[in-house]
Amino acid sequence: MRSPNAQFASAMGTAWHLASGTQSEGRCVVWRIVLSDEPSPPEQIEGPSLGVAFALGLRTLLRRRPGAGRLRDVFYGLRPRTVVTGALDADGRLLRVAGLDAKLLAARRKGFRLVAPEPNRLEVTATAPWPGDVKFAATLREADGYARQFRTGRIAVTALILAAVMTGAFAFHQRDLAQTQQQTALISQVTARADQLHATDPSLAARADIEAYRLNPTADRYTRLVEDANKPLPTVLNAFSSSVSEVAFSPDGRTLAAAGHDDAKDTGMVRFWDMTNPTRPVLLGAPLRVPGATWMVFSPDGDTLATSSGPVPGNTGVRLWDVTDPASPRALGTALPHSDGGSPLAFSPDGHTLATGGDTYWEEQLWDVKDPANPVPLGRPLNHASAVNVVTWSPDGRSLVTSSVNDGARMWNVTNPSQPVLRGKIWTAVGTATFTPDGRTLAIGDGGTVHLLNVTDPEHVVALGNPVTSFLGGGSVMALSADGRILAAPDGERTLQLWNIADPAHPKPMASPLAGHSTTAMSFARDGLTFATASGDQTVQLWRLPTALLTGHTEAVSSTVPAPNGRILASAANDSTVWLWNTSDPAHPVPLSMIKDFSGPVISLAFSPDGRTLATVANGERRVILWNLEEPTKPAVLAQISASIEAGVVSVAFSPDGQTLATATATGVVGGDNSVRLWDVSEPARPRRLGEPITADGDSASNWAQASLVFSADGHTLAIAGRYTSNTVQLWDVTDPEHPVRSGPPITGGARWMALSPDGDTLATVSSAGVSGGPGDGDIKLWDISDHNHPTLLGPPLTGYTTRVTDLAFSPDGHTLATSGDGVRLWDVTDPARPAEIGHPLAISTAELTSLAYLPNSQILATGGQDNTVRLWPLAVDESIRQICTNTDTPTRSQWQKHLPMLPYHTKCG
Repeated sequence: MRSPNAQFASAMGTAWHLASGTQSEGRCVVWRIVLSDEPSPPEQIEGPSLGVAFALGLRTLLRRRPGAGRLRDVFYGLRPRTVVTGALDADGRLLRVAGLDAKLLAARRKGFRLVAPEPNRLEVTATAPWPGDVKFAATLREADGYARQFRTGRIAVTALILAAVMTGAFAFHQRDLAQTQQQTALISQVTARADQLHATDPSLAARADIEAYRLNPTADRYTRLVEDANKPLPTVLNAFSSSVSEVAFSPDGRTLAAAGHDDAKDTGMVRFWDMTNPTRPVLLGAPLRVPGATWMVFSPDGDTLATSSGPVPGNTGVRLWDVTDPASPRALGTALPHSDGGSPLAFSPDGHTLATGGDTYWEEQLWDVKDPANPVPLGRPLNHASAVNVVTWSPDGRSLVTSSVNDGARMWNVTNPSQPVLRGKIWTAVGTATFTPDGRTLAIGDGGTVHLLNVTDPEHVVALGNPVTSFLGGGSVMALSADGRILAAPDGERTLQLWNIADPAHPKPMASPLAGHSTTAMSFARDGLTFATASGDQTVQLWRLPTALLTGHTEAVSSTVPAPNGRILASAANDSTVWLWNTSDPAHPVPLSMIKDFSGPVISLAFSPDGRTLATVANGERRVILWNLEEPTKPAVLAQISASIEAGVVSVAFSPDGQTLATATATGVVGGDNSVRLWDVSEPARPRRLGEPITADGDSASNWAQASLVFSADGHTLAIAGRYTSNTVQLWDVTDPEHPVRSGPPITGGARWMALSPDGDTLATVSSAGVSGGPGDGDIKLWDISDHNHPTLLGPPLTGYTTRVTDLAFSPDGHTLATSGDGVRLWDVTDPARPAEIGHPLAISTAELTSLAYLPNSQILATGGQDNTVRLWPLAVDESIRQICTNTDTPTRSQWQKHLPMLPYHTKCG
């Protein structure tokens, strides 16, 4: 027995020996193995778990004799609707196999009975087995008996045996049918409940989706899990018996504080959580009792917490607390004298000054808190015509913004905090205000509408773009991420919206609204991935953003291209920049550098195979720039290629060996320099042109006014398409790049976008019919180009899009094709002649996606879109389940019984 997998080969050899003995002499058995229930079936069978199944099948086959064999099968043949799993030793004992839970659930979904190894009996934890659901066998003989057991007693008379077989078969059929119907009903109930929960409790819905997938691992359930794993899911923190009014992270992100009311003691309190592991917060110590606890804020070093009591009995004004050990907060001195507890609080960026309410709600006092145990008032209070409800410092500490109903929002010069100087009114009254880290933009909100203001000149404050309307009639609540690029604000009574504000003049919603609770306060942690919301529903919700959310660009992303080693991702956008990201850990990508100063948007990117050189093409430029990425944090120009005197470069591609670079030039008009040139870049600093330009001459249907290029994996073939200006795709043999030769006839239908499978045999195209929106325009087609002289269309076009298709890419194993447009669709192209859509489209963004690519040797998809955001989406089902389990709480027994009563309660996830 030969196999690439040693365990599989050994298991088959053992099965052959145990089942056949001496009967195998001179025999050859050919097996046909059918795989199912996987979005992308594996290329080979591995491991020993098919040993028992092969042994039983061989026993039946090799014992069969003419005439008698068929009668034996009637009385005692292998039982239909029974599946077996198990490894074998040389003595016929069944050995433990891995993943029995999954096998049991898969068998249950099909309505099959499972025969499994006795050593696995104690491992079945997924759900309690039903009677007859699974049989455990210690030896091959026992497994054989269970797999063939049709009757409970022995009948001596042949006629009675035949009658018993008929009756027994009918009875077993009825039982199997009943179990199948029961299983189908169960699956429908769990699926329906999971769908209902998505609008109210997305975390519990994601857990229910896992249960639905385990019961019935369909393609739709798979894509739902991928969506669940790649959106923020809240963890609920319960520590209050009444409403929660404030929430804040310590500057280092390791502590979360929340202020609210305790009905039991009729007082305010502050609770602290250890956030060392953001997915598993730990409640610290006893409550810190503070009457009212209307406001609170951490000092910049995180060692001090200031609290402000509202207008309640026992109001003690403003207090400072030592929270170096948040499990045991310690009061620092007494309450600040003449401080009113009803006004907001804010520390200066250096932590030396605290702004608080004064003797009345209409005053805001600055305090020297270098020694927090002995605060000293600085100068006279900042007087207002009505109660102060907003105070915030600029990042440089030189300006302070306050707001009151009668005065509106005003800015103060506090360079000398002992002598604040009013600069003037900058806006009408607001309910909240926060500066971006660069200090140039002030986000203000009131009644649910957020404005972004340019405050570089306080005398002439300008609103940037249209307001971000999050929730008309809602409260004044919002939060900015630490880098100032993401804004979170309520979008409805119980929903939140995330906005990309890297370009404050053009904020873009980043995803569909998040189902949460009615929010009274919000705060981002320093990592920019975690934020907390407080609510009147007595809870704090902790949210974890998808870790691979890249927000460096300020305009629509046009390209996402990974380096072949998978360690760097380059993204280009209409903002005329290229960002480089470290994707060595795709779950936590890190920005490396930004390349700017292009004359226009970068329209094409290509990495050399070793990842050390990046080629870029800017719109309208007649050159290609080669960048040295030996130090990706400091990209340097390596060389510039002047591709044409009269035409701009529109596309660029490296050959797989890195020795050749292909460039496409275009004038945009028929008859211009619309050609492809090949360059020797074996020495990237000294590129050299090879041969004559490749043109579309001789093919009347082609005009490469906007050419795109793709090399085959072996580097011998270059596919050239004219995007919107050509009705064909041409294949060129570039084995000798000095003398490229046309290879086969043109492929009709053209290609706006195209991709070659890793083996080079399948070409995927997005057709260009010459007339936008005309018949066939935008169709996704698969072509067999294994024989360049006879390219063949494989199957019908892939359909389903209601908008344009913007990009497409093959997975590294070639089994999946991803396409983008109104969401991402995944297609099983294991057999490209029979492609099938996998589940439903992935709702990655509310905006149109414009580019996508797989990271090398992974199931991670990099996408870019009109929302200025790059995302890395893991598509592996195991990784999706792991991420859901990490980012959500285990449901309580009461939650389970309320929402999933049809399933037995368990705490296992994944």
